[in-house]
Amino acid sequence: MRPRARVASGQEKVVIARSGNRCAYPDCRAELVFDADAEGDQPKVVGKVAHIAAASPGGPRYDASMTDAQRSSAENLIYLCGPHHDAVDSQLDKHTVKYLHDAKVTHESAVARAVKNALGNVTFEELGVICGAISSAPDPSQATTVELALPIQDKITLNELGAVSAERISAGLSQASRVAEFIAFQQQTSSNFGRRLVSSFKAEYFAAEAEGLDADGIFDSLVLTAYDNSGPRQTPTVEAAALAVVAYLFEICEIFRRE
Repeated sequence: MRPRARVASGQEKVVIARSGNRCAYPDCRAELVFDADAEGDQPKVVGKVAHIAAASPGGPRYDASMTDAQRSSAENLIYLCGPHHDAVDSQLDKHTVKYLHDAKVTHESAVARAVKNALGNVTFEELGVICGAISSAPDPSQATTVELALPIQDKITLNELGAVSAERISAGLSQASRVAEFIAFQQQTSSNFGRRLVSSFKAEYFAAEAEGLDADGIFDSLVLTAYDNSGPRQTPTVEAAALAVVAYLFEICEIFRRE
């Protein structure tokens, strides 16, 4: 029997990020993180990542023409609640590849719009939550100065970022002046705040790169990591703050390919 195509954790992270931690099944949108009520507990992720076209022969909607890389990519994955995960793999007449792909695109587009609409509500409070989450990343590299990066459009083009990522970066950069103002404010009491933020951000970038993600996946992974590490107060505005901070750091930091 042909082995099942393995899904890298980075690819799962990308599809979860694009799904906004909610079920992508039409008209469901169930939250897929179960909050902790007791002091010693941690939030529990209850969502399931499903293949649109199966990972191995004999599975639901298997497509022999696909490569293993295509089968395990975020584009072939959809994030669902438990009941809908089970339903799509058992009720195959309804849940075709087209049905699931359309549901995925519709849901992920709605999530992206919601985050974009929340950008105008971002305050220093949300920026503090996100910058704290990024700065507390484990094992950051030694603090460094910020290098001059390529012009943003040149960086997007050089790294072959897709139209969706380019639009998200552009939306996030609408709050660039507010992010810069917040960082400058923090540096009044902690002079190395900006350098540590950049250093931790770079460490997260290289960790995502090591997962084998492409540039689009890396960007989504960075936003999700910042959001997931922001603690229990996860709201659309906090997620918008994560997008704003990551877009700002993407612009000023010399990461991704530059030549």
